[in-house]
Amino acid sequence: MTDRSARRAAVAAGALLVLVLGTLVVEPRLRQLGVTGIVERFDAFRAVAALSFGVPGLFVVAQRPGSRVGWVMVVVGTAQGLGLALGAYGLLGINDGTGLPGDEWAMWVSNWVWIPAYLLVPTIFLLIFPDGRLPSRRWWPASAGAYAGIGVNTLDWMLRPVTYEQVPGLFPKGYDGVLAGLTGVPDALRTAGTVCTVGAVLAAVGSLVGRYRSADDEVRRRLQWVLAAALLTVGLLGVALFVPWGPVIVALAAVPLPVAVSVAVVAHRLWDLDLLLSRALAFGAVSVALLAAYALVAATLGNAIGSGASALIVALAVHPLYLRVSVAANRLVYGDRDDPARALRRLGVRLSDAGAPGDLLERMAAEVGRVLRIHYVAVEEPGAVVASWGRPSGADTSESVPLLYQGERVGTLVLGERLRPKDRALLAQLAPHVAVAVRAHRLGADLERSHGRLLAARQEERDRLLYELHDGLGPTLAALALQVDRGRRLVDTDPEGAKRVMDELSGRIRGTVENVRAIVNDLRPPPLDMLGLTGALAELGRGFAGDLAVEVEAPPDLPALPPPVELAAYRIAAEAMTNAVRHAMASRCTVSLRACDAPGVLELRVDDDGVGVGAPARHGFGLASMRRRSEELNGTFELLDQAGAGTHLVVRLPLAVR
Repeated sequence: MTDRSARRAAVAAGALLVLVLGTLVVEPRLRQLGVTGIVERFDAFRAVAALSFGVPGLFVVAQRPGSRVGWVMVVVGTAQGLGLALGAYGLLGINDGTGLPGDEWAMWVSNWVWIPAYLLVPTIFLLIFPDGRLPSRRWWPASAGAYAGIGVNTLDWMLRPVTYEQVPGLFPKGYDGVLAGLTGVPDALRTAGTVCTVGAVLAAVGSLVGRYRSADDEVRRRLQWVLAAALLTVGLLGVALFVPWGPVIVALAAVPLPVAVSVAVVAHRLWDLDLLLSRALAFGAVSVALLAAYALVAATLGNAIGSGASALIVALAVHPLYLRVSVAANRLVYGDRDDPARALRRLGVRLSDAGAPGDLLERMAAEVGRVLRIHYVAVEEPGAVVASWGRPSGADTSESVPLLYQGERVGTLVLGERLRPKDRALLAQLAPHVAVAVRAHRLGADLERSHGRLLAARQEERDRLLYELHDGLGPTLAALALQVDRGRRLVDTDPEGAKRVMDELSGRIRGTVENVRAIVNDLRPPPLDMLGLTGALAELGRGFAGDLAVEVEAPPDLPALPPPVELAAYRIAAEAMTNAVRHAMASRCTVSLRACDAPGVLELRVDDDGVGVGAPARHGFGLASMRRRSEELNGTFELLDQAGAGTHLVVRLPLAVR
């Protein structure tokens, strides 16, 4: 809603409040003249209906000029407020003795203007709620019946004398007023109007029930408030017919429907009104409090200090009361948008209470939605929504805010509505905290993936050892045991044969020892402990002599390397040399080690002069193993393979291994 439309709505709402205040100002004087009280003559009902329907309706049409439901609320509130003021003016002029200009005709208008305002609510209002249209074309007879009933009943009261209203104590004794000789419309037409009205009321409630039953969950949440309020209103009006304090209940019966509409707008995003009811809520709350305060002052002090003083006492409380209620209404509608410190405190509590990173993001999204009173909040990382709260509206009213951590964009905060400039300022303070949560979530996800790869690698290593021990070492030892038994049997009968068995057994035992040493070396090659990484790679390169000339280059000041980094670099370089011989058919290979400009990173380069390792589809277990070893340490793996230009492998491993 623009500032201009908001000002217009506020001015119109102020005019409506003036009509109500005018009645309150003259109420003590009317009591002095012996006129029936404001509650007993049902003017309290008009005052409540004028404010509870008129104020929200004005703010609705200020942003949605085409909203028929909003205009119905405006018509109801305006008609009730106008009838209230005209009635008070007419009663004062008629009962004061001196008279006021046009007082009798003002009283006549007040007598019938409430009829259309009263009957619009249980008929047309319910028929067209919430989208301003009938449920379908089949409901047009109900709409026509409603308008017919409203027209007939209004005409009936217009053609009645001023004294027709059956409330004692309104007029001086013997007063007849204008149109004294009229008796309204014919009885048959009056009956037809009543039937049309009753039928329209039943049809309107039925249409609301039908909408509720056929709607989705979101629309049901909006309609259930209005449906419950409609049933409560009908119930209150029914109770008012049988209890002594019926006029009070009638006045209260005007409250449920507009309150339900306000709840549907604020809590369930009815009409997507951008939460415009904040000022209306403040205005209405102050007005109701003002009515109650004035009634109390007028009842206790009115006769002693006069109506003017009563009005002054109440007026002095209006401004501070409005400020307090406005703050409460803004918090109800806009959350903590106007209180950044409170919003940051709430967000900090969520950060401290959260457990896992995934749970943290869900809590943060929910808290941002509650703080800003936004119906949908989502946190996105590149390519995926990692946390969300609420449901998107479907309309293109979302807004995105980048989340930056140490200057790097780590995600996006998606909000389900457009924000005011002051809201963006608050969000600028909240976004860094959300970015920290996104960063924690990403680190947690990376850690979880690394842990998964580590478990997979460990299981793979265990499976390999199981294979080596079960299928290699196990059968070999079993065969050696059989050979020992055979040699023992031949010692007495065939000493020469026993000697041959022992010689063969000795050779096989030495071979088994070599196999065990190979398994141990595969876990942690001894040259790494004895020679260091540079020396171990040089010795490994000499093992390829005759097939591949290997040159190892490393600076003398290479920093001390953690054992996992040493082992990964050694295994990757060994696999690269093997690929250079087997697949690339290279004759020369250079292995380079250096500490990168970035602190704490070891760079391993392996370059050969071969023909390459083939198409990516043919890359086998060796390349996958090298890549996996680098990623397990949060390193990077880059392979440049160009036919005829050799193979170039670059691996960077962080030295700060956790």
